[in-house]
Amino acid sequence: MFKRFDPSNDVSTSTQVKASVQRSIKSQILKSNPSITDEQIDLLLPKKPPLIQYKVGPHLMLYCRSIETGDSNNDDNRLKESEPSFFQSRDGPVLPSLKLVHQYPQLEFARVTVDQGAIPFVLGGANIMCAGLTSA
Repeated sequence: MFKRFDPSNDVSTSTQVKASVQRSIKSQILKSNPSITDEQIDLLLPKKPPLIQYKVGPHLMLYCRSIETGDSNNDDNRLKESEPSFFQSRDGPVLPSLKLVHQYPQLEFARVTVDQGAIPFVLGGANIMCAGLTSA
């Protein structure tokens, strides 16, 4: 979904999300996905480190969490990377990224099914019309 996302080129602004905004995002996710528990949402969006909000284009907000990579024994070799976790278009619902859904398959996010022939196009970023859905 964000395969070709490059923060240095595609982002107009990036800010660290306040704790109150992060709580609001968590409550929106819990409201739209009632099967997710508080423990699971704390695993997805921990308090430390805070989320980073990227404004992509005129109407898309991308929420990324920081991930440490490298040697865990040596603090000098650790690198922090941003991984897209959730996104929001305009004032719509906060939706999980495809990578997050695949990383946590046990979570019951809302899902739809498309025809098998449409999968390569959807993974390439194509829009889906209601006629292309086989179940919701």
